[in-house]
Amino acid sequence: MAYESGFLYNRVKIKNKTAGTGFGDTTTYTDAGTFWANKTWKHGTKGLREGALDAYDKVLFRMNWNCVIRRDSLIECEGKTYQILSLEGDRRKNEMEILAQEIV
Repeated sequence: MAYESGFLYNRVKIKNKTAGTGFGDTTTYTDAGTFWANKTWKHGTKGLREGALDAYDKVLFRMNWNCVIRRDSLIECEGKTYQILSLEGDRRKNEMEILAQEIV
């Protein structure tokens, strides 16, 4: 049931938040793994209707299910870093969908 290998053509690096970051400390991230994924631009009706500037930096990542990525993870793809907005996955189908927004 998983995504076909030809569909997953982007290489993404997952970075997980380091445990033990206290209040006032700088948040640090460590490399948690590299995976194959599919990246699709997510403009939506808001961007098309209003021409909203914040609608153009959202992407949808699809990948095979893994237990490495978390809601507070960051995704690096093609030199850009993305913060996860929503994360849905089905272990039985071996699929994950992640809506993410580019951060600078």
